[in-house]
Amino acid sequence: MTDDSRRSPRIGRIALLLGLGLVVCVIAALAFRPWIERFLGPPAVRQGEAYTDPPGAGLSAGSSAFDHGAFDRILADIVDDQGLVLYDRAATHRKELEAYLAGLAQADFAVLTRDDKLAFLINAYNAATLLLILEHLPLASIRDIPADKRWDDVRWDLLGKRLSLSQIEHEYLRKRFADPRVHFAINCASLGCPPLRAEAYVGARIDEQLEDQARRIHGDPYWFSFRDGVLRMTRLYLWYRGDFIQKSGSVLAFAAQWSPALQKALDAGGEPTPEYLPYDWSLNRSGAR
Repeated sequence: MTDDSRRSPRIGRIALLLGLGLVVCVIAALAFRPWIERFLGPPAVRQGEAYTDPPGAGLSAGSSAFDHGAFDRILADIVDDQGLVLYDRAATHRKELEAYLAGLAQADFAVLTRDDKLAFLINAYNAATLLLILEHLPLASIRDIPADKRWDDVRWDLLGKRLSLSQIEHEYLRKRFADPRVHFAINCASLGCPPLRAEAYVGARIDEQLEDQARRIHGDPYWFSFRDGVLRMTRLYLWYRGDFIQKSGSVLAFAAQWSPALQKALDAGGEPTPEYLPYDWSLNRSGAR
């Protein structure tokens, strides 16, 4: 028997073992995907209310509110009924958007009420993301933008600092406001994201606006459904599960606020295991859904 003939069975066995190992790895990855995503997802934060209203804030109409009228007019013109963006039209507003962001950079954040601060930061995130997309069109997805120019690019002048989109989201919106409904308000320019409102957020109506966003998410099977005992949820509930647990004790308890059927199941002692819906990173261009 030649060396080659002795070697061939060994090579075959090794190849078979490698193939079986690969199959096992793939199966394990699929089975543990939710845990993997949770581990590799956004950073965990300890939520808390960091802001109290400064003395005299809100005593006279408009005295402590930043005027988001410019962004409101832009959104009213470019956002369709589904919360998607007419980007060709948005491109005609680029100079106005840049001017609005420049105004945010000069604003005195300290004098704003707590609710105005929350509206300010949500608008800042959404306006900056919109400008980021306009700077890189044509695009199929925000993830087509180089990583160092995307969420972690420290380029946005705000609060007397230079911040990244990630910092605005994780260090300010999540850590300094105990309201996970912000996840239904900030928009990452993708179809999987919650819809963009055709209006700016304002402190005087922020609770009403966030509540409307939450109802909209939980009333649309694209993000949430609970039928015949089957619970399907946006992956936001997976990635930011710690935020929802801190607020309501569990992810299901938080979602049940806008799902009477789920609340009824919980009251009856049930605890359905959620299926997390695919997250579509395609650009949230009008007509894409």
